[in-house]
Amino acid sequence: MKIDATKNIRPVFSGHETFPMRYGWLKKVYDACIDIERKNGSISKDLFNNIEAIAILGVGKNMVSSMRHWALYSGLLNKDLTINPYARKIFADSGFDPWMENYATLWLIHWNLATNPNLFTYFHVFNCLNVLNFDKETLAASIIEALKEENYPDVSPQTLKRDIECFIAMYSSRMLKEKVNEESFESPLTELGLIGPITRRDLFQLKYGIKSTLSFNTFIFGLLSFWRQYSPNSKSLSLEAICYEKKSPGRIFLINENAVGEYIQNLSEDTNGLLEWSETAGLKQILLKKNIDFEEEAFRFFERNYND
Repeated sequence: MKIDATKNIRPVFSGHETFPMRYGWLKKVYDACIDIERKNGSISKDLFNNIEAIAILGVGKNMVSSMRHWALYSGLLNKDLTINPYARKIFADSGFDPWMENYATLWLIHWNLATNPNLFTYFHVFNCLNVLNFDKETLAASIIEALKEENYPDVSPQTLKRDIECFIAMYSSRMLKEKVNEESFESPLTELGLIGPITRRDLFQLKYGIKSTLSFNTFIFGLLSFWRQYSPNSKSLSLEAICYEKKSPGRIFLINENAVGEYIQNLSEDTNGLLEWSETAGLKQILLKKNIDFEEEAFRFFERNYND
């Protein structure tokens, strides 16, 4: 479930039809795509082009579009709507975590969303926003300014408003309505505790600090994934880069220097000598002690979440 979105950036603010991802959606899409494969060998796009998709997925027309959107940006499906090979490992009936009961799966989905520059609101909040508290209006103004700085096309105020509302519903837990209906269901990503409402109405906070559900193995997955893109030919990576650079584990997981310190206390031992913490001449950094394939090694650590 890796997305390579480093080229041909095209900011996306729609496609979700205002629905945040729901529990069971990815498994439902996966199973429907597998069923199509078994019947006629077609690729997954045939599911979404099928007039019977509403019946197959058991949701309304707009939700079909939303399920397609989240299946694509979560990493379940590739750009051509074929099933991502790693997604097969997770969502198969006998896979690692078909019903997303392991927090590692949620962190992986979040990683794919927040490191994808095409998903502009998500990328902006987790990589570029340098304030802890924000409301919908100030976030919208910040995104519009960022679009101008990058010379990207403008986005309509209404489209941006809906995208921000969907983003907040994706991550920020809220009190459920007394009447239980489809609108009262929360996104599974609210369980990560990354964004939450604070005292003032419509004010939200990025929750930096130690994450009890973020395992050491998931942290190393993020570290090596970041290293691969940021400085693949370097044998060292500074603490500053790990915490503050775009697409870094510090940014994406909202963990500060103190929290990173918790993960690297016994780094050499916990990685069997692959990585080592160094603090000499005031330079704090992680050293890579062996030659590796960063992507392969990152997923090797990640899979430990399901085997330990």
